[in-house]
Amino acid sequence: MRWNGQVKSLARTVGAVALVLAAGAHRLARADELAASVPAGGLPPSPAIVDAGPGDSQRILGLTLQAGPFAGFGAGLQVGTPDVGVRAAVGWTPLLLVSTGSSDLHFYSTLQVSPDLYVRLLSLRTTTHLGAQMGYRYSSALGHGLAVGGYLQFALYRAVDGLVTGGLLLYPDGEAHLRSAEHLSSSTGFSFPGPNASLGISLGLAFFP
Repeated sequence: MRWNGQVKSLARTVGAVALVLAAGAHRLARADELAASVPAGGLPPSPAIVDAGPGDSQRILGLTLQAGPFAGFGAGLQVGTPDVGVRAAVGWTPLLLVSTGSSDLHFYSTLQVSPDLYVRLLSLRTTTHLGAQMGYRYSSALGHGLAVGGYLQFALYRAVDGLVTGGLLLYPDGEAHLRSAEHLSSSTGFSFPGPNASLGISLGLAFFP
């Protein structure tokens, strides 16, 4: 009985060792198969890397589409590097003003030209940039003006960026120009801040070839 128990114990040990050796042999054989399937030049590059679109260094010229009072509802161009450059847009802009006394809401349709110089101040990631911008404004209803603000530009997909711009719009002679353009009487007044100053934001996309 004593020898019989020892034989059974030895048999169980040998069986366990055999299972471990068999598993190891199977893994080695599988590794050899995988190694044989790899081309001599190594693995091909990831499709995402192959078709990643232009990098920051190649985003020199782009087409922009924007919507909002800061840059107007229209199209334009972006020329420059991620560090510094120029954006220029032409578009339609609605102008809503409240008159004093009656508190009536007045709507005016204007054409706006918006060239801006932008400078990157901060990069949150390699594809997300924050910066400042300043530019000239011409409005068919308000005349000559100035824009001061900032922007956020971030990669959406391959050669397409999201673009958010916004800030302060100043038209020193805006009220006088509006009275002349719309033939308003001298008694017509507007609630603060009136046509001379406003805050605006525009949302858009930038496309790079």
